[in-house]
Amino acid sequence: MSEQKKVGHGQLLKAVNHPIRREILKLVNENEEVLEPNLINKLKQKNTIDSEDIFKYHMNFLLQTFCVEKNEDEKQISYKILSNGKVIENY
Repeated sequence: MSEQKKVGHGQLLKAVNHPIRREILKLVNENEEVLEPNLINKLKQKNTIDSEDIFKYHMNFLLQTFCVEKNEDEKQISYKILSNGKVIENY
């Protein structure tokens, strides 16, 4: 069984029902992949978050529930939507 399938329905529901995480998923889903600084700036502009610490907390939850994937290279971090995160399309 893959790691992704080990995420329980309750955990996934908890991930997508939080307003901050839902907004993160919407923004990532709109772009398929988004750079971290751009995502943080959009969230701050919408008054969804007021600090990077809040962003990191919620993004870690989304990463743990396999809603998004983090891609890193030497210069930048980006996030890509995964199938678990696509449930946001129904909201």
